[in-house]
Amino acid sequence: MLRSGGRFIFTRLCSSMKVKVPVKQGVVVGQKKKLANGLEFNSFLGVPYAEPPVGELRFRSPRPLQRFVEQELDCSKERNVSHQRDPFTLEVAGSENCLFLNVYAPNGARTRNSLSPLPVMVWIHGGGFFFGNGNSDFHFPAKLMEQDVIVVTLNYRLGALGFLSLPEEGIHGNMGLKDQRLALQWVQENIASFNGDPNNVTLFGESAGAASVHLHTYARHANRLFHKAIMQSGTGNMEWVFQNEAAVKTRHLAKLLGGGDFGSDTKALLAFLQSEKVTPTGILANTMKVLTSDERRRHLPFAFKPVVEDSSSPDSFIDQNVLELMCKKDSLAGMPVMMGYNSAEGLAMVVKAKQKLEAYEDDLARMVPRNLVLDPQSPVAQEAASDIRAFYFNGQPLTRENLDNLVDLFTDYHFSMDLQHAAEIHASCQTQSPLYFYRLDYVGGRNMYKKIFQNEDLRGVAHADDICYIFQMAGDDAEMREDDLLVTERICKMWASFARDGKPSESWTPIQKPQADKPFQLDCLLIDRELKMCANPDGERMDFWRSMYRRYRSKFYEALRAKL
Repeated sequence: MLRSGGRFIFTRLCSSMKVKVPVKQGVVVGQKKKLANGLEFNSFLGVPYAEPPVGELRFRSPRPLQRFVEQELDCSKERNVSHQRDPFTLEVAGSENCLFLNVYAPNGARTRNSLSPLPVMVWIHGGGFFFGNGNSDFHFPAKLMEQDVIVVTLNYRLGALGFLSLPEEGIHGNMGLKDQRLALQWVQENIASFNGDPNNVTLFGESAGAASVHLHTYARHANRLFHKAIMQSGTGNMEWVFQNEAAVKTRHLAKLLGGGDFGSDTKALLAFLQSEKVTPTGILANTMKVLTSDERRRHLPFAFKPVVEDSSSPDSFIDQNVLELMCKKDSLAGMPVMMGYNSAEGLAMVVKAKQKLEAYEDDLARMVPRNLVLDPQSPVAQEAASDIRAFYFNGQPLTRENLDNLVDLFTDYHFSMDLQHAAEIHASCQTQSPLYFYRLDYVGGRNMYKKIFQNEDLRGVAHADDICYIFQMAGDDAEMREDDLLVTERICKMWASFARDGKPSESWTPIQKPQADKPFQLDCLLIDRELKMCANPDGERMDFWRSMYRRYRSKFYEALRAKL
């Protein structure tokens, strides 16, 4: 696209089904396609946004790609995902060379009749920073495109390749987050060529993708590379987000890979980890072995994750404790934010728990949050576990008859407790930034992850089920059930409306700043067959956890309250 006299002139060339769009790095050759309902759109798949992070660039911050290998790059097919083990098939997939994105641009009636650029939504996938991808097998944005928004999905480095840390040698960690940041930079430089508005970019994601989005909102590039944020089932303050004992894990991995003990010779350590002796398959095969005993006990199987970077990092993503960042007054500078969770997130975790209920029965202290009781082996941890048993299980043993209660505990421990806490901090400290909060309650025919987890007999909406109502699977032209279609279109309309002007709907009211000497009220939209506002979702359970922090961490609790 060329600029002439202040107007945009499209230089797209449609030869049969091909579409050519000039970008900074060359020309991308995509395809013009049509949805089952007749909506035309252009797709550009597997667009490289960085140099391949291989060889000496392994573990390094991503480098922008200056030019394509060919002047005209075929973008009709998706390229590699990040190297990983598929959690469902258990097969190894992907490659180190994985820094690609996909652009989906609708050609709807409103689009054709208007020269106005479209809002842009950039999706960051979840998967515990260890698996997942942004490709169309799970993230085809058909219904979002119907709302006249451009959608960009992307792949970023995962596991040790994306989050190993060795600051002594300039490996400051967070490469995967910096990949995401560079993809946002690519969008800023190029999205206008696809009729997208670089000044109206919404970053949205789920689980680890949502935690990533939350960290992006407190980074220096917020309000510059993107302007609104949606966090689905994830925030940066959740217990599973940040890496523990990063230095120990790096050295342990090297030892497992046959490198021995490098002692203080970090230069040799890095040379070994970047050598051809160390393969992505070898890294993957040994990653779970570096988990700490406490991580194994809590069944948190994600070893390499974000870190707070050393002050010497030249391109730091995050260099402060996330709670401190969250409590800085109005640091988001008015950015509209949406966040929420699914009613039974814990259905994902109860899969393994069902196989070893006796282990949880014998050691419920593994469900005591790390920041509640600092020594997980102490008698105080056992006392806290007794309180948890009394509240969630009425003092009774864990059995298959009270699995719904265990799901509630997993939901709160892994997701909703910290997410609601993030909302309360936001309402108090980011008073210029409207926050819209939701809980997804709808159980229908597209709750795919609930089926995969084989938990259809239990109540609620499983972790990741929301994805199935926002995205579709490429090539899936099966008709939706009437109620599924209603909920899908309703969610996509609200998400796109938020991306367009920062407000999801007229009836969805943002959270209000807490009033002095009054309990915090969390205004929340319940998303089901009907939409309705409520106050304090799962309030009794949240009150229980507040009482636990008052009892076991009174100084920590009061210090945090004082900042609000």
